[in-house]
Amino acid sequence: MKTFILFLTIFFSVIAIADEERIAWKDVFTKIPATSKEGLSTGFSKDALPYWGVILASTGVLYRYDEDFYRESQKKGRDWGIGNQDNTKPLVSFGGQELMRLPTDTGSAMYFLGDGWMHAGIATGFISYGSATENTRAYNTGLMIIHGMFVSTIFNQTLKRSFGRESPEVSTSKRGSWNLFPSFNDYNSKTASYDAMPSGHVMTATMTFTVISERYPEYRSFIYPFAGVWISALAFEMMNNGVHWASDYPLGIAMGYVFGKASVAVLSKNEKKETQEEKETSWMIYPSINGNTSMIKAVKNF
Repeated sequence: MKTFILFLTIFFSVIAIADEERIAWKDVFTKIPATSKEGLSTGFSKDALPYWGVILASTGVLYRYDEDFYRESQKKGRDWGIGNQDNTKPLVSFGGQELMRLPTDTGSAMYFLGDGWMHAGIATGFISYGSATENTRAYNTGLMIIHGMFVSTIFNQTLKRSFGRESPEVSTSKRGSWNLFPSFNDYNSKTASYDAMPSGHVMTATMTFTVISERYPEYRSFIYPFAGVWISALAFEMMNNGVHWASDYPLGIAMGYVFGKASVAVLSKNEKKETQEEKETSWMIYPSINGNTSMIKAVKNF
C-alpha cells in the first residue's frame, strides 16, 4: 500500500514544477471558513440548479432499488470470493478508541480506498516529495487535499448527524430507517445506526481526485478513468460489506467535487496574490551603453 501511494505521488509530482508560492501551513486551518463559504456559494448558486436535479433524481432512483443493489452486491462478493465482511484490523488504539485500521484482504483493501488514512497518505506523499525536490506544485497539492479533507468532513458529519440513516448491516426496516438528529451519545455509541447518508468515503475519494485534476489538468485524460475505477470499486465494496446503500453516493460525490474545487480555488488565490505582490515590488538592474556613455538602468515592474 505504501509503495502504491508513493507511485501515485511521484507520477503526478514529477511531471512539472509550477512557478508558484508555497502555501503556508496555517492556511490549511485559517482558510476553512473561506473554503466553506466558497463551497456553499457554488453549491447553492443558480448555475448549480441543474446539478441538484441530477443529484436528487439519481438519489431517488437508487433509493427505489437500494435493497436490490445491496443484495446483488453481497451475492457478487460471495461469488467472487471477496466475502461480505470488513476485515480491516486495528493497528493503533488509544484509550480504547481505534485510531487506525488497515486492510488484510481484497475486500478490506477495496474498502480502504476511501479511508481517511489512505487520502492523508496521498497528501503526505505530495508534501514530502514537494519538500524534498522543491516542487512547489506537488507540495501545495498535498496541502489542498488535507485542507479539503477538513472542510468536507465538517459538512459530511453535519449531514450524517442530521439524517441519521441506518446502514444496511444494521437496518431495522427496508432501505434503512431515518432517525433524524440522533443525540450525540447515540450517534457515537451506535454509529452504524445513524451514519449512512451521505457516504464520507466516496466524498473523500472524490475530493482528492478533484484536487489532483484541478492541479494537473493536462493529465485529466488519465485521472478521470483512474478515479472512476477507484470510486466504483470503493462504492461496490461498501454495499458488499453492508456499510452503505447505493443512494448514499450521489450526494457524497457532489460534496467531494464541490469542496475539492473550493479548496483549490481558495488556496490558489493566496498563491496568485503573493506572486503578484512580489512582481509589483520587483526591480531589475542592468548595464547599458548609449554611444560612448556607459550607465546603469533600473526598471521596476508595475
